[in-house]
Amino acid sequence: MPWQSAARGGFLRTLHRGSLSPRTGVSNLQDQLRRVCLTASSGPARPQVRLLSSSQSMFQSNSFATTSTPLKASKTTKAKSSKKAGSEAKKRPLSERQQEIQKIKQLRDHIRELKATALLAGRPKLLPVNTYTIAMSEKLREIKGQYPGKEAFSIAVEHAKSLSPQDKERLQAEARANMAANAAAYDSWLKSHTPLQIRDANTARLTLSRLSDKNYSSLQDDRLVKLPRSAYVLYVKDRIDSHDYQGKPGKESFSEIAREWDALPQSEKDRYRTMQVEDRQRYETEHEEVYGSPAPRSHRYQSPEDYL
Repeated sequence: MPWQSAARGGFLRTLHRGSLSPRTGVSNLQDQLRRVCLTASSGPARPQVRLLSSSQSMFQSNSFATTSTPLKASKTTKAKSSKKAGSEAKKRPLSERQQEIQKIKQLRDHIRELKATALLAGRPKLLPVNTYTIAMSEKLREIKGQYPGKEAFSIAVEHAKSLSPQDKERLQAEARANMAANAAAYDSWLKSHTPLQIRDANTARLTLSRLSDKNYSSLQDDRLVKLPRSAYVLYVKDRIDSHDYQGKPGKESFSEIAREWDALPQSEKDRYRTMQVEDRQRYETEHEEVYGSPAPRSHRYQSPEDYL
């Protein structure tokens, strides 16, 4: 409406009571209202420019402004690096020094794995089984902290050398008890592992002995499957058990037994070959039962006769 347009245009702002002079009467107010109405009705209302304060401008800008999403930066597609051709694509060969270091590292890792398989850790500590050692240990515990280390050791040695018959008998009894305790502890530790673990441990110990100067003794376990024996080994065992070579040096004894085997009648050799076949069958059966896998076949021994 014209009146509303005039109101929005700001013409009535001059009619505020505070803006009139005191001399202005009611008639003047009516005249001004009449002129405003005539002006509004005479034509379309012109848009009025309204000056806003800084606080109003900030309020309206915050009220009506829409949140604009910043333009995403265009992604630059990274060009894939082309594969190097020829020798550049291959790794550079290691130098002799690098190859040597790599071999040493591989050997150390291999030895570490072998030691874990060999069951070197966790074995029960053995008690002393020698009367002399037991006597020294007792004396060292008795004088602990009273003398310097070297002097205390000398005193313990003299004590072990001058034992009375009663002390010797007592210590011998203790040594026998320690021996029985060691055997029981070892057997308990051994039985805590499967026969397959013990077999693999012995294989690892043998390999460690070959790779180093230290000798790693095999674990003695009656559960392990005995390897098959050849006809000649069976013959040697019978000859050694006969005590015909008792007291003779080993090298001399084995030389004579080898000559006996060469001169043995064929019928006797066939008897030992039959024993060899039976022993091979025994080995294959026990291997399956104890280790849970078939006995390995060697490229050298394809049949029992090849053990000769």
